[in-house]
Amino acid sequence: MSPESLLADFGYLAVFVGTFLEGEAILITAGFFAARGHLSLSIVALVAFAGAYAGHVFWFWLGRAHGVRLLDRFPKMKKHFGKGIRMFERYGAGAIIITQWLYGLRITCAVIIGMSRISVLKFLAYEAASCAAWAIVISAGGYYFGRAIETLLGRVENIEKYGLAAIAIFAIAMWAWHRRKEKREEETAG
Repeated sequence: MSPESLLADFGYLAVFVGTFLEGEAILITAGFFAARGHLSLSIVALVAFAGAYAGHVFWFWLGRAHGVRLLDRFPKMKKHFGKGIRMFERYGAGAIIITQWLYGLRITCAVIIGMSRISVLKFLAYEAASCAAWAIVISAGGYYFGRAIETLLGRVENIEKYGLAAIAIFAIAMWAWHRRKEKREEETAG
């Protein structure tokens, strides 16, 4: 099911569930829908904040409660998670804020932060600020990008598909960059 059909059928619920899991595609598309008058931009941003925050708190608690058992079950992950835990403990608040903007890594980062010694209150406070900024920026970006495209291309009925194609290209580029970075790290470590 595409983000467009999810939003058409489920509206704000789709935004909440989509941002609970990761969220960029659904949130940018919701911004497009808001630009076209199908959703309210302020409600989209508020629901996106709630979904992202609830999701990250859930994954944080999962890491806090079950992270050690998870690593015992998957020993190959132990080395990578150990590096992540040390990084989060070293950089604290800054690392919490930055992870919200790392597409595809937010869930993993929330689990790792949960496994670290970072205090719960510190995580909750910085995560709330980061999720709020993310929800506003991404939904507004989708809104204004959608309006700009409609202005440039005129009244195009399937404008969302162009946005999704751009998102897909961006996501593939980010994935390729991340994979290349991982391979370089493995080569230097090996």
